[in-house]
This record gives sequence, structure tokens and C-alpha cells, in this order.
Amino acid sequence: MTTKRTVKYHVPQQGLYVYARSEEGKTELIVLNSTDSEQVLMSNHFKALVNESVEGKEIASGKVIDLRENIVVPARKSVIIEC
Repeated sequence: MTTKRTVKYHVPQQGLYVYARSEEGKTELIVLNSTDSEQVLMSNHFKALVNESVEGKEIASGKVIDLRENIVVPARKSVIIEC
């Protein structure tokens, strides 16, 4: 059985690296903060990566994330959201 996986990247901005992996209708949005300070990822920067999704679930905490809002990423941390 072959599955189709799609990976999309955005150009890093202010030390934030953003990409999305999609497979079989599910998308994971991965945000990496490479800086020593908290960063805010503007929602318009990742909107195209999550397609029509308006909410997702943060994998580590299970917290529901509103994808229409900006995402705060702590210093030297990553955030993975399933949408």
C-alpha cells in the first residue's frame, strides 16, 4: 500500500521555521523557534499550510488551538499541531 505524503515549507522568519506534513487527509503543522526569546507566529504566515482548518490540537498538551489566531512559541521550543 502506498500513501501520498506532502511536505510544505515556509521561508524562515525571525528565527521561526514552519512546515507542514500532510498524509491521508491529516496535516501536522510544525513550528520551530531557534531563538533565545519567545516569538509570535502570525496566522497569515501559516494559513496556506493548514488549508481550510480553523482549529487543531497541540500534540504535546492536547490543547485545542484556534488557527485563526497567532501562535506564541517559547524560546528554543517547538510546537506541533495536528489539524
